[in-house]
Amino acid sequence: NELVQKAKANGEYAIGYTCYFMPEVLLDLPGCFSVRLRAPRCSSPDIATYYMSARVCHYGRSLFERALEGGFNFLDAQMATETCTVTCRFQEHLQRMPGVINNPRFKCEFTDVPFKNTENDYEYFRDQLRAHVLTTLHDNLGIDVSDKALKEAIKQHNEVCKLINEIGDYRKLDNPTITGYEFHVIQLVSQVCPHKLILPYLKETLEELK
Repeated sequence: NELVQKAKANGEYAIGYTCYFMPEVLLDLPGCFSVRLRAPRCSSPDIATYYMSARVCHYGRSLFERALEGGFNFLDAQMATETCTVTCRFQEHLQRMPGVINNPRFKCEFTDVPFKNTENDYEYFRDQLRAHVLTTLHDNLGIDVSDKALKEAIKQHNEVCKLINEIGDYRKLDNPTITGYEFHVIQLVSQVCPHKLILPYLKETLEELK
């Protein structure tokens, strides 16, 4: 989209992901930005079905169809998670088929995700994110992953979340000033556009709603 193109033109790196188990904020460190992958208007993933079973749901095949079409060549990395089998199959194809993403610096990295809530699992997940996300961003793209950079990304992420929550509250009015559809579009934009570039628009929208 237009804002992704603008960020890329400014020298920032686009980091793709498909699953909320990947902490979005880690992909929004200074110098890079996260993009939740989707394939709008993909009506028939015929070519992808040659590589993936027809039993794989349309989301995974549509993503791979878009990749084969060249629609994800803007990506500089894909941060995969060992979660949904469908997205795992899609991302494994990106990893095992060099050239699908026509970007010489592209790298697909898998992170294992624990599904229990114990201190051991927290520690394991921290180690996985450090090894497969932060180290990959630093070593391949030169991204600053220091505590200072992380805190800056967290601050920005929290600001985006705060603004979206405040915008969402205007749906609760007796005479709402924003529709559910409009709010859904804003939520979608926050997942597929660089946060730094949408912040001014979110602030402007909130003022209009007030």
